[in-house]
Formats: sequence, C-alpha cells, structure tokens
Amino acid sequence: MSAYAPLLFSTIMTASFIDDFYSSAAGTHFMARKTKTDALKTRQLLIDAAITQFAQHGVTNTTLSDIADAAGVTRGAVYWHFSSKTVLFNEMWEQQVPLNHIIKYIRTENENPLIDLREKFITGLQYIAETPKQQALMQILYHKCEFTAEMMTESEIRNKVCVNRNGLRDALLKCIHFGLLSGDANVDVMVIMLRGFFSGIIKNWLMEPGQFNLYQQAPVLVDNIMSTLTRDRYNLPASADSQNPCYGTVRTQGWQTPATE
Repeated sequence: MSAYAPLLFSTIMTASFIDDFYSSAAGTHFMARKTKTDALKTRQLLIDAAITQFAQHGVTNTTLSDIADAAGVTRGAVYWHFSSKTVLFNEMWEQQVPLNHIIKYIRTENENPLIDLREKFITGLQYIAETPKQQALMQILYHKCEFTAEMMTESEIRNKVCVNRNGLRDALLKCIHFGLLSGDANVDVMVIMLRGFFSGIIKNWLMEPGQFNLYQQAPVLVDNIMSTLTRDRYNLPASADSQNPCYGTVRTQGWQTPATE
C-alpha cells in the first residue's frame, strides 16, 4: 500500500463529512423556511375561516373548534397560533387594509375635492357590493358581533374598514377652503351625517341584499345625501338651507374660505 493511502483516505473522508454537513445544514434551513411558510399559510387559513364562520353564525356562537373544522386543521393548530377567540378576532381586523387605502388604489383622485369626495363614497359602496370578503367583514361588524372590553372597539374597526372620521373631516375642510362648501358649514354635523349614511346603507343592504342593487344604485344614493351639503353644487332651492342641519352657528376652524370678488 502506498505511503500516501492513509492521507488520501483521510482527505476523502473529511471531504465527505463536510459535504454531508453542509447538505444537512442546507436541508435544515430549507425545512425551516418551509415550516415557517406552512405556518403562515395555516395562520391565514384560520383567519379566513374565522371571517366566514363569524359572518354566518356570529362571533358569540362560533367556537375555535368550528373555525378549526372549517379550516381543516386540528384544534391544537388553532391554539398554536391564537391563544383565544378574542386574539383571533383582533388579529382578523388588524390585518385588514383600510378602506380609504383601497379606494385610493383603485381610482384616480379628482382635482375638485367635492366631486372627489362623491366618487370616493361611490367607489367604497361599489367595492363592498362586489367583494364577498368585504361583505362578510361588514356583516360581522354590523350584525354578528357583541363587543367586549378585550376586543378591538367598534369605533376603531369602523374607522378602518368604513369611512375614516379624520379623513372625511379633512376632505370637507378642503371643500370649504376652495369655496365649494359654505364657510359657515358645521363640519362635525356633516361628518356625523355622511358616516351615518354610509353605515346605514350598508347595514340595511346586508339585511336584505335583494332589495336593491347596491352597485348600480351607489351613484344615486350618494348624490342624494351629498345634495344636503350644498345648494349651489346640486342646484337646491334657496329654502333648503333654512332646514339644513349642516349650517349653524359653529364655524369651521383651520381652513379659510377664499374671499369672493
């Protein structure tokens, strides 16, 4: 046997060990990534199943076992991701994209702030009308949930997936700034009216979707409520302002109505 044979054998064994080590490490890293990806998929599957179950049966009447069965996983898998139904409920809302972001993504902003506000309302209603998941979320919010102290509040959820209060207020102030609404307009009352309109339309439509076509009727519905804000833009009779609760003694601060020539 050659004097170099032991050295050659040792070199081959070392190379084989190194190759096995790195192959094993790479395999472990791949499996770790695969496991993490699978875990994220399972987590999302549970959230999606929760949305469906909550919308159909109500939050109170839905158990974690119901959600596990709907998702096709074990109850243990649910507890691995969510310690309680309330934690799952809150996470469900936390991950939702705000409605105003969705509207901004699917439409081009109009230079006229009053028309832009009108188009945002129309787009929001039509998006809900044609998106089953959004309908399910609204069903949970308005008809299928009894809120408790540990849950995300109804106000927080409405600001996120419905009409954002501050965003609406800013839009109205912008309209006043450009002289599209009266400087005497009571913006707080306008915000209450418009948010109530949006919520009311959705709540009533969800109770009986067949009563009218929300997608098709959205422009007419929006135009009717917008007509209460200004006489000039929608050609209302002069007597309308005297009974319009949007006009009162509280003046808007911040924006200043441009002087008329």
